[in-house]
Amino acid sequence: MIKLSIKRAIRNILVVGIAFTLLPLMAVNADVLFFNDGEEIVGNLKEISNNKVVFEDVDKVTKTYTEDQISSILISKIRKGDEISKVDELTDPVAIGVLQAQPDSSVFKDAQYATLCRLTDVEYINESTVKISTREIVKVLKEQGLDMANQSFYYFIEREKTELDFAHTYSPDKKVYHITDDAISEEALRISTPEYAKIKKMKMALKKVDLGSVIDYSFSRTITDISETSPFSLTFIFGEREPVMHEELSLTFPENMKLARVNSQWDRPTAPKFYEKTKDGKTNWKWIFADPDGYVAEQSMLPRTRVFPTLTIYTPYNWNETAKILSEGYSKSRPDNDLLEGFIERCNLSAAKTKYEKACKIYEAINKDIRDVGMGPQNMGSFLPLSSNITLTKKYANLQGILALMHFAFEKAGIESYPGFAGSRRSRVTVKENCNLDLAVNPVLKVVIDNQAFYTNGGSSYLPFGYLVTDLQGAEAVFFDVKKGESFLETLPKQTYDWNRDTKNIYVKLLDNGTMQVKQTIMPKGPYEAAYRRIKSLKDKEKHNYAEKWVKGVHTNAILESFGHSDLEDLNAPVVINLSYQIPNAAQMASDKIMTFTNLWTNYSSSSASLEKRKFPMSYWATEDVRKTIIFDLPDGFEWVKWGKQYQHVSPEFKFASNLYTSGRQLIYSEEFTATVDELLTDESYQNYRNCLLTMAELGNQWIIIEKSEKSAKSEEVEKTDETVKSEGETPVLPDGETEEGDAL
Repeated sequence: MIKLSIKRAIRNILVVGIAFTLLPLMAVNADVLFFNDGEEIVGNLKEISNNKVVFEDVDKVTKTYTEDQISSILISKIRKGDEISKVDELTDPVAIGVLQAQPDSSVFKDAQYATLCRLTDVEYINESTVKISTREIVKVLKEQGLDMANQSFYYFIEREKTELDFAHTYSPDKKVYHITDDAISEEALRISTPEYAKIKKMKMALKKVDLGSVIDYSFSRTITDISETSPFSLTFIFGEREPVMHEELSLTFPENMKLARVNSQWDRPTAPKFYEKTKDGKTNWKWIFADPDGYVAEQSMLPRTRVFPTLTIYTPYNWNETAKILSEGYSKSRPDNDLLEGFIERCNLSAAKTKYEKACKIYEAINKDIRDVGMGPQNMGSFLPLSSNITLTKKYANLQGILALMHFAFEKAGIESYPGFAGSRRSRVTVKENCNLDLAVNPVLKVVIDNQAFYTNGGSSYLPFGYLVTDLQGAEAVFFDVKKGESFLETLPKQTYDWNRDTKNIYVKLLDNGTMQVKQTIMPKGPYEAAYRRIKSLKDKEKHNYAEKWVKGVHTNAILESFGHSDLEDLNAPVVINLSYQIPNAAQMASDKIMTFTNLWTNYSSSSASLEKRKFPMSYWATEDVRKTIIFDLPDGFEWVKWGKQYQHVSPEFKFASNLYTSGRQLIYSEEFTATVDELLTDESYQNYRNCLLTMAELGNQWIIIEKSEKSAKSEEVEKTDETVKSEGETPVLPDGETEEGDAL
């Protein structure tokens, strides 16, 4: 892009050898005049002479402007179709056909935009090189659809060549506008960590896009050096919220090349039509798809790859061959011995009595010292780790680099470990049946201590060693013995009750005036634990504010009295949070004998189960176990008015059991909620979930009524009567023989 003042523009044109006195320029609609008042004109720069600019706009109207009117001139790259200024002048048969066949906007009642045409052409030149061209023609229907004018593409700096072929806007008034270089930018990611700066982001903003406009752009990329450890796969999902009028995917590859294709959810009525042919030594696969309706999203839907027809294409490799290449890569990434020994010394392993304690110390030291740069191997373009020397000297790495260092440190400490990779627990195209690392992009390490397996994806300074994030619980993984150059497959564990657990114990003293004095203990595990451990980095005042905000979430009148926690730095010890607070007027006096209040710690909502029926399967965040005990210490003489029912739900997927029981002056409430699944694939499963949540929500709305017992009420009446008799039947004797009134006897 060249964007400069008019004098600099002239000077730069002279530099490239163009004569200055009457300067004719190529007649293409790729230039832009920027005026001092903020206006701009797209068209053709015809000539610059005597500090005047002759410019032809898209309507072929030529005008002359003086230097003091213009702030700068943009001379942009010429792209395919940039010579067209009106829709009637189009020569591209695809654009002409799509524009002529487009339905009236009224057809798309609820859509923000409609994809009129999408053409994707994939050509494998050979096993290591592939070229992909994508063209999209989209009509903007509503204001939210204007975002389609802003597009972005990511590409590997070292392995890819990219090109924006063209980008046009067809306006409602039949004019054609073209993208210019000032509307295109490139951004290098992770530049502060240059070893991980492997990706660039190209962004573009199409010109003159308004409601009713049609945007038409094409983007091409060529990817090279594809191999077992720099793999490539394609995933296409045939199902979008907005309508798709026509989509074609064409894939061409040499006839003798092995490619695998996996169809998922292909029994859907919207599944694309498939065509195959072989000619002149090349095989072509083609899929044609249309869905003019789109879909209405439902809350907590499973990923689209699990709902709609999904196509996965990849090159199948051999795990043992992959293992050998990875083995060589890990050998090259091994850190220098002095650096590794220095790190081990800082871990203070001599203080550890067992291998497990040594593993924990190494894990915690790495998470304290090494910063995660947030680049997975897929975004690096390679599954080979960088040298651990970089990790130890620069103090940063991606998760694979962190796990590689952990592997080498464990090896030094005599602990057995195996680097590996896993897909998401939601994935159905996994490494269990498909041999390609691009289907398992999450680094994971298997650690064996005393014949017991532990797994970590790198962890954090908020989670203990051996915990797996929820997305990997139950996922399929492939591990590598990098010493022997061998591989093995495993299903990662779920361990619901050890990992995703939350326990709360609450003691509530209810006073006669309706005030609740509360002492609460929270003991979380897993994701709950990580959330609470984050407060360790806060200052005391910030911790107090955090706790104050927390108790206000229980009741707006809550007043924090004290807040404490266990040693949050010790990742192996349980997290314990203690809160003490009071809630004035938490209970209401319905009369002098009746007090009512709600259980403030069971304010459940059933909003996630608001649909009576679901069209799409539902995802639940994870399997979990949540337990809660609340002890209400009632005022003297009050008894609970029993509900006559218990709120419970038991099903194979979800269990909720609660109980409210009187024991002396104490009203004891207990509950347990257990989710044994994280996906609801059938209507029966969803109805079980819905009934469970409705039961919990009903409980949350249930008032607790306590009534002064008849015996206690009579006792109070007797006491009041005795006091009245005493006050009315006795005349106090005063000194000097006087009565209270002061008269002499």
